[in-house]
Amino acid sequence: ILNKFTRVVRDLSQQLGKSIELIIEGKDVELDKTILEAINDPLTHLVRNSVDHGIETPAEREQMGKNATGKIILRAFHDAGQVNLVISDDGKGLDPDKIAVSAVEKGLMTEQQVDAMSEKQKMELILLPGFSTAKEVTDVSGRGVGMDVVTTNIESLGGIIELDSTPGEGTDIQIKLPLT
Repeated sequence: ILNKFTRVVRDLSQQLGKSIELIIEGKDVELDKTILEAINDPLTHLVRNSVDHGIETPAEREQMGKNATGKIILRAFHDAGQVNLVISDDGKGLDPDKIAVSAVEKGLMTEQQVDAMSEKQKMELILLPGFSTAKEVTDVSGRGVGMDVVTTNIESLGGIIELDSTPGEGTDIQIKLPLT
């Protein structure tokens, strides 16, 4: 399942004018066929999000003192009787305040609610149904359908999704799934 992402990243990065290196680790990790089929779409969505929202254009990256070519690392490994899938990018990271403002603008949260949230809780608002920070709807993003569906699919498999992001440095999204 991981091998197909080389093409997904290549095609989408060309379409968006970005330079991205995809590194895949753990191709030998095996998963139950039902879980493999169910995780395909959520994983595709997360990788596409990294390309679209995470990695900056070469010019933006150079202005920030980064290598013009962004990096996405897709890792699979076993840990404590679970399969872990981690999508990491060295892009712009999640901006908790921008996410909170967008959630309030879309009526998903009130200002009082977001004021009481931690930075991590604000980042997790991207998992809400109807959430999007995209300025316009494209064939890649902005429909407000996505991360909530990813979360629902992962939870239906008995798994969990965790976000960790540092603004300006990148984002790690970890999926923990049962073996069967």
